[in-house]
Amino acid sequence: MTPQIEPALKELFATNLYVSTFVKHGRNCVRLKETGKNARLREVTIMDLPTDSIVLNIEKFEQPKTLFRGKNGECKRCDYILALAKENRRFLLFIEMKSGRFKESGVQQQFKGSECVMDYCNAVLERFHSQNGLFKSYEKRFVIFYKPSLAKRTTQPFKKSTKNDSPERALKYPSPHNPSIKTLLGL
Repeated sequence: MTPQIEPALKELFATNLYVSTFVKHGRNCVRLKETGKNARLREVTIMDLPTDSIVLNIEKFEQPKTLFRGKNGECKRCDYILALAKENRRFLLFIEMKSGRFKESGVQQQFKGSECVMDYCNAVLERFHSQNGLFKSYEKRFVIFYKPSLAKRTTQPFKKSTKNDSPERALKYPSPHNPSIKTLLGL
């Protein structure tokens, strides 16, 4: 039996965090947008998303600066989190969108902050919805979409990292053009 996304997870989040999916050429897709005024990478469309996927714009969650000082990056988070089931496995896909150069250590803090948000969601599901250990069955994946600077360099083909299962080994995907969800998950 193919795993599905649990109804309690679908009902947990505030409605303003959800990003709608759409169908293009018979394929379920989601369009992720960067709204920063200086962003050169404005949007990415991910193809072949399972229909019951949850796509959250986690940036719309107000920062917990009233709780933490934030000196170590604990108030940071990535742009999007996707919860989905694909090929008999469940995934949490953490996505950050960058324009130009970026510090990997800063992006790692954003991913770790987002993992903390999901840890909190897991605790809420356990304590208020009787869903014990819900995220234990989910594999984590981390992706950085970026628009490279136009500095003159030798052309290098896109090469996929071994396994993007930690913030330190995030898949760096340059100038994305409609990537498939299978590529991002490493399937």
